[in-house]
Amino acid sequence: MVFFMRCLRSKGALNSVILLLPVFLFGFYSCSPTSDGKISRITADNVRLVPDSANLALTGDVSVELEKTLIEALKKGVPLQFNSNFRIFKSSFFSTKSLFEKERRAILEYHGITRRFSVNLDGQPSSVYYESLTEALAACLSIKDWVFFSRELLPDKMDGISIQVKLMLNHQALPRPISILASSNQSWQLSSGWVDVFIEERL
Repeated sequence: MVFFMRCLRSKGALNSVILLLPVFLFGFYSCSPTSDGKISRITADNVRLVPDSANLALTGDVSVELEKTLIEALKKGVPLQFNSNFRIFKSSFFSTKSLFEKERRAILEYHGITRRFSVNLDGQPSSVYYESLTEALAACLSIKDWVFFSRELLPDKMDGISIQVKLMLNHQALPRPISILASSNQSWQLSSGWVDVFIEERL
């Protein structure tokens, strides 16, 4: 009887391993280094606040490149979440004070049946569909007019004031088996880092 129960337990453990094996193999494959020569990157250039009579609007040039690893994972059904962060803060010798913060999350998915990409942005009731990955990535990470606020938010004296934006792939939002592997794999460490924003002078 004891031998029979041990066999059942062993078979149960074996079945669990068999069921989980494809998930971990997929996670390992998705996070393994590639040789396609392309490096995943997000680049934000010429990021600035453009003034009108009373307001400031964010704009800038964003470019995105994804390695084959990430594209294959996306096309196998793994959703990718991109986070955009904007912040204004004042630093002094003793402290840092936040003046304004804004965050946006965009979830990118691929639909194999229609061969289209969908993007769901915070605050939108439904997803928007795109024919190409380039269009979908632009919808996820474009910063043009994303942030818009009154000029009065900023103090007259800008000493110690920093304005920054960061665009990144949130690998922590991936399915857990892949997220664990992605956290230590350079292919998935996709971020622009904090980029300084300047205020464009009115002509």
